[in-house]
Amino acid sequence: MSVPRFGDDGFLDAWGAAWSADVDALLAMCADDVVYTDVGAGTTFRGADELRGFHAFMEKFSPGGLIEFHEAHGDSDGFAATWTWSGTQAGPMRIGGLRYPATGRTFSVPGVAFCTLAADGLIATHRDYWDVLDVLRQLGIADQGEVLA
Repeated sequence: MSVPRFGDDGFLDAWGAAWSADVDALLAMCADDVVYTDVGAGTTFRGADELRGFHAFMEKFSPGGLIEFHEAHGDSDGFAATWTWSGTQAGPMRIGGLRYPATGRTFSVPGVAFCTLAADGLIATHRDYWDVLDVLRQLGIADQGEVLA
């Protein structure tokens, strides 16, 4: 089975499913030297191993969380896509130099991904933009950040 690429039928559904629950499928859609930046959280991950680690942290934060991509616009150089991330917070959340406690509460936040593509159509860079404060408020922890050492 071939790896879905931007512009293929079903790409957004496959990409959302990969982000939601299948890190191997996600990494197959990315260049080996992919650079993922979570602008809201202030973090960047370089390469497949670091992206795998980030995905594992997301799964601990919100097991079974769902990422749904809604629409995308772009070309062979790159694209932008809208998405919604929702789930239940089961683990702590790290934003910048702060850690926020787990609450067991649900959240849903819209965002935008801006991606560039490698010559072979795989995702080379991915930057996510979303409202961190909105999520912290939904979780009831906007004022509970603890400075990380």
